[in-house]
Amino acid sequence: MAVTERHPPRGASAASTAPGRPRPDLDIRDVPDDAVKVSVPVSGDTPAGESTPLPLDDDLDDRKRLVLRAIVSEHVAHGEPVGSKRVVQVARLEVSAATVRNEMAALERLGYITQPHTSAGRVPTDKGYRRFVDELRADAAVAGPQRELVQELLGSATDMEDLLARTSSVLSQLTRLVSLVIAPAGETARLKLVELVGLTPGSALLLLVADTGRVEKRSIELPPQTTEAQLERVRGVLGEHVRGRRLGDVHAAIAAIADEAPADLRDVLRAVADATASGLADDTIHHVFVGGQASLAGDASFEREHLSRLLELLEERATLARLVADATADDEPTVRIGEENEVEDLRSASLVAQRYRLVTAGSLGVLGPTRMDYGSVLGTVRAVVEQLQESLDDLSS
Repeated sequence: MAVTERHPPRGASAASTAPGRPRPDLDIRDVPDDAVKVSVPVSGDTPAGESTPLPLDDDLDDRKRLVLRAIVSEHVAHGEPVGSKRVVQVARLEVSAATVRNEMAALERLGYITQPHTSAGRVPTDKGYRRFVDELRADAAVAGPQRELVQELLGSATDMEDLLARTSSVLSQLTRLVSLVIAPAGETARLKLVELVGLTPGSALLLLVADTGRVEKRSIELPPQTTEAQLERVRGVLGEHVRGRRLGDVHAAIAAIADEAPADLRDVLRAVADATASGLADDTIHHVFVGGQASLAGDASFEREHLSRLLELLEERATLARLVADATADDEPTVRIGEENEVEDLRSASLVAQRYRLVTAGSLGVLGPTRMDYGSVLGTVRAVVEQLQESLDDLSS
């Protein structure tokens, strides 16, 4: 099923739709807007005065946490500095705006927020976003319709390449951010199925399927006068001696078999060996599916210089693969915010990533501005990984 990407209506401001929020104009089976939501406490829904347990060393009291939460959620939603009066409304605080200004000043001294202009409100810093993310519920729930949508789109994939391409499209569509999907490493992939199909009297198709779901199709120019009986015998030889080998060893194995084969099969096997001479040993950790680059172009969160460098980085697939793989040390989603990214070109952005596993580990992630809806993105990434894992298992069975 194709997943198309639409752009905001002409004239829509960059701040009118928050990065990382579900897009109202998605063309995915006309799912209603409220089907693409994640339930997380991103606004001040904890009544003032009630204590919220924290997993951190706590340098903030309840009211400061509510003020910070309100500033982050409002800035994510609207892209503007947040003033004290708006914080009182969002956090439902029964205190004056002057009291909130004092709390904001304290948060600024602690490095959680900053004041971009003398008379403006405040915006979160990387430290403020980190505090906000760390306090999100670990079990952010994804709405049922969204989960069903992901299942439908990914569950009908025909092979691993199709599945990973669909995954990239779904991630970028649902988050309105750049999606990065890294194929599992290929150095340990083994040949699960090998088939040789005659097409015309002078040609055949070699089909190779790895246990990671990777599919390779190679056209073969057959020696003149090759018979169907010879092709049948070659199929038997390949099934017996090549199946189960590492993909990187297939070419050498077939070439060695050809040297030892009966004279009437030797030229056919050499033609098959020639068709596998390149590409199979490639490390597919560098096979990166990227989607949603267009979302960056209209995002006012990035300065022109930062945007240019980020777009250049998206062309460096090996670097992207390493960055996403390094960010996924375990099976839980990882968030790297701004300056937490080791690569300088990513320090104006945030990366939300998680790994999946078949025979070897692959990984996927979402890249966007630090002003993203972390709760929604985390929930979406988790739901997509769960369905991707299930679909990969089905393809490999």
